[in-house]
Amino acid sequence: MPFTYLRKMRAEEERQRLFSSRSSSSSSSSFTPSSVPVAGSPNRAIKIGLLAILIVPILLNLPWFHSALGPSGMPDLWVRPTSEASTIAAIAARPECYPVSGGEDFKFCEDLHLIPGSEQETVLISCDANRAGWNTVMGPLNSPETRGGLFTYEYSTAAEQERRKAVKVELRGFASESEFHPLGFSLLGPSEGGGKGRRLFVVNHGKLRSSVEVFDLKQPEGGKGWEAHWFKSVVHPLATHTPNSIHAISDRLFIVTNDHLFARRPGPVDSHMGPFLSHVLFGSFNVEGWKSLLVESLAKVLHNRRVAAILAQMETLLGLPLGWVTLVQLEEDGKARAKVIAKGIPFANGLVLTADAKTLVVAATTYPGVWMYDVVAPTPTSFYTSFPTSERFAWDSRLHLKTKLHLPFRVDNLAFTSYPTTLNSTDIFSGHALLATGHPAPLKLIAMARNPTKKTSPSWTISITPNPTSSKMTVGEEWEDKEAPLPAHHFLLSHNSQWRIRTLLQSTGETSRAGKQGEDEVSVASSASAFYRPYAGWDREGKPGGLLMVSGLYCGLTACDNVGT
Repeated sequence: MPFTYLRKMRAEEERQRLFSSRSSSSSSSSFTPSSVPVAGSPNRAIKIGLLAILIVPILLNLPWFHSALGPSGMPDLWVRPTSEASTIAAIAARPECYPVSGGEDFKFCEDLHLIPGSEQETVLISCDANRAGWNTVMGPLNSPETRGGLFTYEYSTAAEQERRKAVKVELRGFASESEFHPLGFSLLGPSEGGGKGRRLFVVNHGKLRSSVEVFDLKQPEGGKGWEAHWFKSVVHPLATHTPNSIHAISDRLFIVTNDHLFARRPGPVDSHMGPFLSHVLFGSFNVEGWKSLLVESLAKVLHNRRVAAILAQMETLLGLPLGWVTLVQLEEDGKARAKVIAKGIPFANGLVLTADAKTLVVAATTYPGVWMYDVVAPTPTSFYTSFPTSERFAWDSRLHLKTKLHLPFRVDNLAFTSYPTTLNSTDIFSGHALLATGHPAPLKLIAMARNPTKKTSPSWTISITPNPTSSKMTVGEEWEDKEAPLPAHHFLLSHNSQWRIRTLLQSTGETSRAGKQGEDEVSVASSASAFYRPYAGWDREGKPGGLLMVSGLYCGLTACDNVGT
C-alpha cells in the first residue's frame, strides 16, 4: 500500500512538471515571437554582418565608383587658347592641332620626353604598334613577337614638311630575338650619362619577364637621326615585377614604379615569383622550412595566367592600394640592389622628380590623382656633399608623404613643362607646371584595349601649379578652370585650395577636323603623356602660349600650337 501511494504521487508530480514546462514554452512563444527559432538568430546575424561588409564600403565610395563611369558632354576636341579675348589678334592665335606621322609603326605611344642638349629641340617617344596584341598591364597577352620602337621628333625645325614627321631610332647591339615593348623611359643629359651619349633607361615588358633596358642614345657621326646603343639589362624582383614609369637620377641610380601586386604576366617562378613573394611575406629573399613551402605553393598559383588575370583585374577595378616605388642602384660588378621607398599606392603609374630633387610626385591612377612626397636627404657627409643637386636623392634618402591631390580622371603619366611657365622660381615646382594626362572614362579605355580599331576612349590633360594665395575661395570668386567645356573642379572627389588645376586639352577621342582651314583630321584618344614647350625664350616672335603634344596609348601623337596654360 505505501509503495502504491508513492508511485501515484511521483506520477502526479511528473504530470505537473510536464504541464508547467509546456505552459512556459507556449507563453514565451506568444509574447516573444522574434526569438523563434532561437537557433536561427546567429545565422541571421552573420548574414546581416556579411551583407554590411559588402554594401557599406560601396555606399561610402559611391562617388569613386561613379567617377569610373566617366563624364558626359566631353567635347570632340578642345584646347586651351592663349587668350579668352575676342580680338582679331586673339582669334588669329587660336590653337591649331595636327597629327604627327611616322609610318605604320608610329602608333600606340606611351611616353615622350625632351632629349636634353639636342641641337634641334627634339623629343623621344616610346610606341608599341603591337600593344593590341601584347599588353601586360591591361591585356591581351597574345603575341609578344612583334616589337615596339623608339622615335624622335624635331618639333623646332622650320621646314613645314619635316615638322610633322617622326623618325624611328635604330637599336644597336640589342639582340634581334629579344622582345621590345617599351613603356616609360627616362633620359640623362650628355654630361650625366657617363659616356659620349645620353644614358637612356627604358621599361620593357617582355614575353617571360619585365626588365629595364639601358642604352646610350647617340647621333651617328656626320649623319642625321638617332641610335640607341644597348648597354645592359636590369632585372630585380622588387624593381621589375610590374614596372611602369621610371626616372633616372644618375647613370647608376633610378626610381621606378610598380603598378600592381598581382601581375597579369608574372615572371618565372624560381627566379622571380619565389624571391618576390618571400620578400613580400617575410621581408627576405631567402626563406626555409614551412615558409619556403608556402612561398613555392603561392608562386605556382599566382603564375597561372588565368588566376593572374582575374586578380590583376580585381586590383585595378577595386582600386586596391598595392602599388609601390622602388629605388635601384647599379653596382660596379654589374648587379643591382633595390629597396621599396614608397608603398600602398593604388596603381602606381607615372612619376616625376622636381629639379631640386626635393619633391617626388607619383600618379596614383585609381585614387585618382597624384601623391607628393618630400625627399628627406641623408645626413651630409664628405661622400654625399660631392653629389650634384639632382643627386641629393641618394640610396639613403627617405620619402615622407605630404600631399594627396585628387584629379578629375585616372592619371597615367606625369611631366613638367620643358621650361618654366612663370617667373616664380621659388615655388615647389621652380616655376614649372606639372602636366598630368590620363583617362576620364576607364571602362571605355578597357573596351578600346580589346578592340582599338573600332572603339575609342576620351582624353584629358591638365596643368597643376601651386596656388600663390593658398586660401579658400571667396564669394563671387570664379574657378580657374571655368573656360573648359568640362571644368576640372566639377569632377574632383575633393578640393585642395593650395593647388590650381587648369585643363589644357579635352577630347572624346573621336576624329575631328583641325588645322588653319580644317585640313587635318585629328584623333586624340586614350591620352597617356603630354609635353609642353612654352614660347617664352624660344624664337617664336614673342608669342604667348606654347606647343602642346599629347600621345595616345592606343593612338599616335598630336601636336597643338598656340596653347595656353
